[in-house]
Amino acid sequence: MFKFPKRFCSVVLFLLPFIQADKLASQNDIRQYTKELNIKFDILETKKLDRAIKILDEADATFENANQMYDQLSVVDKKERASDEYNKAHKTLLKASELYKEAHKIIYDVFKLKADDFWKKMAKVNHRAAGMDKARYYEGKALKELNRSLIRREQVLETDRFEYALIIMNDALGLEKLAVRDEGRAVQICLDYPVEYNYGWDDDKPLEEIVSIMRDPAVNEPPEDIFATVDKETEVDSVLLREIIFKVQIAAHTSPLSNEYLDILYKGDLRIDMIFEDNWYKYSIGRYFSYDEAEATRRECDIKKAFVVAYEGGKHIPTQEAIRILEQQESQ
Repeated sequence: MFKFPKRFCSVVLFLLPFIQADKLASQNDIRQYTKELNIKFDILETKKLDRAIKILDEADATFENANQMYDQLSVVDKKERASDEYNKAHKTLLKASELYKEAHKIIYDVFKLKADDFWKKMAKVNHRAAGMDKARYYEGKALKELNRSLIRREQVLETDRFEYALIIMNDALGLEKLAVRDEGRAVQICLDYPVEYNYGWDDDKPLEEIVSIMRDPAVNEPPEDIFATVDKETEVDSVLLREIIFKVQIAAHTSPLSNEYLDILYKGDLRIDMIFEDNWYKYSIGRYFSYDEAEATRRECDIKKAFVVAYEGGKHIPTQEAIRILEQQESQ
């Protein structure tokens, strides 16, 4: 019976993990990200998506290789986390994580640019595209998911524990896929405008529910799933315990609101502060020592019912009274 030379056998054993990884990688297809959509891509977009799929293939192969290296470690190596073999497996896992991040960011950006093109066209004709609340809802949701995934990816790089990095990496992977999915949904809605369809997507919200969230948060009762758990005993921000401070209140409710809801409500860069006051959860942006600065922010935030509020020593006071006190101080 013919036998392969030992040298040849060792080569086969060395290549086996990569051959198995290639089988896994071949399962990637852009249709796994567009199966619920009906979107046409131009040549440049197709090239970017093809590149993303190739990176996903490489990520899968690298990930499989990292797992195989880790599985071959002894119990002692896994516990001490100091051997060269352990470090090599860990670094390979980190590489896989970065590849996944890169690939999903490319797909997300392709979708995001298509949505941006739609909004730019609407702006040129001075058309606000009434009825597009659902698209904006999905864009806000996608952005939040992407930002959360980026935080998780950073945490992967910071840990030296393979198993913990693996758990965080899977969290990031799930968030990235949701971000791509929701940005794709936003694009589909934009491309279908002005026609509105019942897409039948999983986890989809009825348009009426989204409109009630987007349009009038202070009056309409939001659905239960936008509520968040917030400690009613939360102390007032120490910054508000100093001089007179002007802020722009953007929402208030008798129940706390989730970060997802707030991200949809306010698209700016300022941090949203929450104060539990008089049995109300009050949400505001900006911290100013003059009314004019706060008023400028109120105009720029593009929130219909936003208004300027004032605090002195951590207690809410009428805005006009705050202005009067400051004018008196300046005249002295």
